[in-house]
Amino acid sequence: MSLLRKLLSVGLLLSSACAAPARSTETARAQAAPTAPDPVYVFEGVEVFGLRKLPRDEVLKLIGMPAPGTRFNLEQGEFTPYLLESKPRLLAAHPLPFCRYSMVTYPPTHTFRVTVDLVEPGDEGRMRFDPPPTGTVEDPEGLIAAWGAYQQTYWKLRREGAVPEKSVGGCQALTCYGGFNHPQLAPLEANFVDGVPRNTAALVRVLREDQDDSKRMTAAILLSYVRSREELVRYLVPAVRDPFEGVRNEALRLLGTAQEGQPKVLIPLEPVLEALAFPLSTDRNKAAWALVRVVETEGAARRAHILEQSGDVLLEMAGMQQAIDREPARKVLTVLAGRDLGEDVNAWREWVARTRTAPAAP
Repeated sequence: MSLLRKLLSVGLLLSSACAAPARSTETARAQAAPTAPDPVYVFEGVEVFGLRKLPRDEVLKLIGMPAPGTRFNLEQGEFTPYLLESKPRLLAAHPLPFCRYSMVTYPPTHTFRVTVDLVEPGDEGRMRFDPPPTGTVEDPEGLIAAWGAYQQTYWKLRREGAVPEKSVGGCQALTCYGGFNHPQLAPLEANFVDGVPRNTAALVRVLREDQDDSKRMTAAILLSYVRSREELVRYLVPAVRDPFEGVRNEALRLLGTAQEGQPKVLIPLEPVLEALAFPLSTDRNKAAWALVRVVETEGAARRAHILEQSGDVLLEMAGMQQAIDREPARKVLTVLAGRDLGEDVNAWREWVARTRTAPAAP
């Protein structure tokens, strides 16, 4: 699997939505033939998340990355040497309980950023995950294998330029990446529409008990074909603490989607706030979007509790250049404040400090 495909894979997708460009009649003719996506992306910079005591400037110097604006062919792995050289250098200077480099690509602008997520010694409480399951659960009616076959076909079409670079929707599930809006994909969805409701209990068993990380992640994705949002929430909440980041990513993503546009809160707040502090960008940005949906539903009803438990994480996210972190954090803070304090994170920091110390309203 190529690097770019890994970056854009269904389970670990990090990038945000893209807008479809307008197409004139003249250009539509030229675009009729499929064209492969451009693999050249522009590097925008690196950020570090999770620093508590280590000096940021020193850590960034140890990480060492090329100058922003440098162009790289990601399909050919031109950026990979920087990642391979950087992490050992950082860990040699500072042995860390956890350190992960994440690349986030933005197809509309063909740019990418790197986030270094780390956990310092003494901060291991941010990694309170469940023990890895040890069981082996039979694939119900071959649904998991069928999803893998669908993904293989989708990515083949994706490489050929026959489906859009970024496509969300186009399916009968609650949400999906890729979709079935292509003649080769359309016949494949009926298996999931019919099979998942019939095998929900078996898929939940896979999600809870199977030792295969990929099977558990696929089970979470397939459960988005469950027709009841309340049932889906009940199945997915325990997976927020799964030891595999792909499962956590899918569970949190679907929890936020299940909450979106609902008249009452369906998802419990505590697992979402706990996931905000987890060490990976995939954890916190999906948790932050789930929190956006909660506060959109209930407003600032639990503002004091959210700021007390997660205010520092929200401020750190709000100050980042990485859009997938910054945008949901600022949306949450805007709802809690009742107004938008703008781009300056210091204004948000001052507001959080004042609000935390203000006497409770009667």
